[in-house]
Amino acid sequence: MPRRSRPARTSRRLGKQPPRYRFFLNPYSDARFTSCPKCGGKTRVRKLPLVIHVDPAHMIALNKTCKFCPYCDLLIAHQDEIEGFLAAYFGQNQPDVVGNDYLVLGTADRADWLRGMKKPLAPQEALEYLHDFRDYVQFEPPPRWVWVGPDKTGTPASSQVVEEDAAKDEA
Repeated sequence: MPRRSRPARTSRRLGKQPPRYRFFLNPYSDARFTSCPKCGGKTRVRKLPLVIHVDPAHMIALNKTCKFCPYCDLLIAHQDEIEGFLAAYFGQNQPDVVGNDYLVLGTADRADWLRGMKKPLAPQEALEYLHDFRDYVQFEPPPRWVWVGPDKTGTPASSQVVEEDAAKDEA
């Protein structure tokens, strides 16, 4: 009996262009990820148009500087910067939209972004030029410090270690 091959895994894509990048929207304002959270390598800077959908039915392409790890193909955008831009833009143009939910859909080629800057594109036409993200990922920054409280006698734990080391040196 011949072996049946499995059907290829297909996930539903919004854009018509091939997917690019794994994407991380960084919610931590104090962590800028100068090194990749996955592989530990240095991240580079890449400026590219991010396509963002804002509820209820607004689409905006933002030429944004992001962190990029070429080894992991990971793109990192900072949530506080994106939200600041969206608040400033919609605050001037459509104040009722400020604070609505948004989703970073993917990226666009620079030529397509420039074409959209000259003449606004219809949403269906914008989706023709959209490169979805391969995957959306989440990371937590590593702890920067750990607080060690005082012991039962009231002395800080770090001074205890120094006293114990001094006692060992005397013996």
